[in-house]
Amino acid sequence: MISTVIVDSTTYCICRGQVPTTYQLPWGDEECDAFVAILDPQMLNAVLAAQLAKGLVDLDTDWVETMGKKSEYLHDTVDLASVAAGRQTKVGDGSPMTGWDDDMTDFEAMVDYVQLGGQGAFDNKLVIVVGPKSAAVAFADRIGRPRQP
Repeated sequence: MISTVIVDSTTYCICRGQVPTTYQLPWGDEECDAFVAILDPQMLNAVLAAQLAKGLVDLDTDWVETMGKKSEYLHDTVDLASVAAGRQTKVGDGSPMTGWDDDMTDFEAMVDYVQLGGQGAFDNKLVIVVGPKSAAVAFADRIGRPRQP
């Protein structure tokens, strides 16, 4: 499932449990920021974490931010994949920049954070939802509506 939502100058690509290829992204091979919203941490096993990490570092991502339980684990996996791919020589070199928030587990808080843009400055935002299909559909629907006051 891949949904595209455009709000003002920002294009969001929302996917469930997988990283799209550059051919599937509405912005192609242009640089983007990425978010992983972990709504069901039980789904994030070692295999899925490795697949997500590799996919995220294979894209031209500037920032990768993970939210929810197990987000530090996924963040660390992204850093290791980045070293393995040659994007950085050692963990912490910052290509891509990474961040995590284990305490951000609320769906609305995650949507609000993504709508605010996170740490990155790009108008292309990739959002990976780790959770049921209904959560990914709800995320895509909610991202298109104004932020809650």
